[in-house]
Amino acid sequence: MRLGCAWLALGLLLHANLFLDLGQAANILGIFPYRLPSPFQMVRPLVQALVGRGHKVTMITPVGLPADIEGVRHIRVPMLNTLMQDLIDSDQFLELLGNKWREGVLTATIFSNVSHAILNDTGVRRMMSDKSERFDMILLEASHLDALYGLAEFYNASLVGVSCVNINWNIDYLAGNPAPSVYEPISPMGFALDYSLISRWNNWIYITEEKMLERLVFRPAQAKVSKKFFGYSAEKLSELRSRFSVILINSHFSMGRVRSNVPNIIEVGGLHLSEPSEPCSEELLRFMDEAEHGVIYFSMGLDILVKYLPDNMENKLLQTFAQLKQRVIWKNELSMLPNKPDNIYVIKKAPQRQLLAHPNVRLFISHGGLQSVMEGIDSGVPMLGLPVFFDQFNNLHRVQLAGMAEVLDTNALDADALASAITKMVENPSYAKKAKEMSKSFKDRPMSPLETAIWWTEYALRNRDVTHMRLNAEEIPLIRYYRLDSVITFATRFGFIFGSVIFLAWRLYQKNRSRQRRLWERQRTFMQIQMPMNTYESDS
Repeated sequence: MRLGCAWLALGLLLHANLFLDLGQAANILGIFPYRLPSPFQMVRPLVQALVGRGHKVTMITPVGLPADIEGVRHIRVPMLNTLMQDLIDSDQFLELLGNKWREGVLTATIFSNVSHAILNDTGVRRMMSDKSERFDMILLEASHLDALYGLAEFYNASLVGVSCVNINWNIDYLAGNPAPSVYEPISPMGFALDYSLISRWNNWIYITEEKMLERLVFRPAQAKVSKKFFGYSAEKLSELRSRFSVILINSHFSMGRVRSNVPNIIEVGGLHLSEPSEPCSEELLRFMDEAEHGVIYFSMGLDILVKYLPDNMENKLLQTFAQLKQRVIWKNELSMLPNKPDNIYVIKKAPQRQLLAHPNVRLFISHGGLQSVMEGIDSGVPMLGLPVFFDQFNNLHRVQLAGMAEVLDTNALDADALASAITKMVENPSYAKKAKEMSKSFKDRPMSPLETAIWWTEYALRNRDVTHMRLNAEEIPLIRYYRLDSVITFATRFGFIFGSVIFLAWRLYQKNRSRQRRLWERQRTFMQIQMPMNTYESDS
């Protein structure tokens, strides 16, 4: 009898736990319009983990990216593919890195077209018109896709952001973290990386221009899309920008950039490392194992093809690698290279994490993509950077300041400079030592990046109101926000002291001048008296 009661109690307990788990399961809508494979390296493990925890996930993405994820309902938007291809084929693509305002107008148009393509897609419209559809959370890239924030209001859902690149001032504002001391640009091209007074002044102008572009170009373009599909006013759109509960950023303080964040900015750098790495082939392993002087691994990432590199760069690289005593593994979509030396192994698709983990790898030559930099840090391998565009310069600059990397100018690259830099980094043990130290710090966390991301995502589900985690600049008086009260107080004190010193100095100068004048007048009077007396004596 007691045994039967025990089994009954256990059954009821399991049933209760099952009911509790089902009750906690949420409907999540993820919107990721990326047309490059690298950002999905961060998104995919997060979505898979959410599905594994019982959440129902729907993803709106381009056709083909990412590959179908088991347990996820995919809504593919073909127009996203068309928009990107049209951009690449157009002459405007080359102008993107030109004048900032022209760049801003073109980029705003791209984002506006992306938002319009998603909200106008047949599958998305069918989903929105289905009265039985409900979502507890909207998960999307925290970028200039403001019109899509309207889905959070449409479904009365939590709004959670993901940033697959480094954080910038716009993400700070979306998270309620508008601290002037931590501002970083959206587009880092032309943004000074040093901290001189002139550079800081120029950077302030740079950020101010970006804010003007955001206010005058980006927001109005998104407001038109929002008005068309939701009927929301520009004021409503501004209100939705403050609805972000949590923003997961692909960064970590151990990577060389410590910043002040409000609690809802969550650093999950390295989240993609939770996925199993691809194995190396036996031939590749043998090539590395037999490398007497070590191995150098060279890759420009998933998104940059060798054929797009500057003119003659491929020949310069080949010429340099042929001179090295180390063996070189070159990730290159052109699997057949003419006149390839025996010390070079060309591979079209490289198992990068396994390569970097091999004990014979001495140096990682990289374009500086954020994922690649993290993998280099995680493996403790020194890096030689060849940045090409966007955030790659800043990513490499940080690890260079930390002491585990050097950076070369890709446009002014020559074989001698490249060979000299490689020799210096391979033979100087300080780079490897610093890389190991950064790797240890990068891995030393209370929870893994994926566990951290899941916990905070579900926190946003449990806590719809997260105003206590945000700093709303609009609620803070201008004088207090910029600490003008302290500045005015300091300026008043300094001005009083400085004025008093000037006043006392002036009085002392006046007093000394008066004394000198009196002495001079006395001397003149005495000389006038002496002259008649001398005249009288001479006459006598």
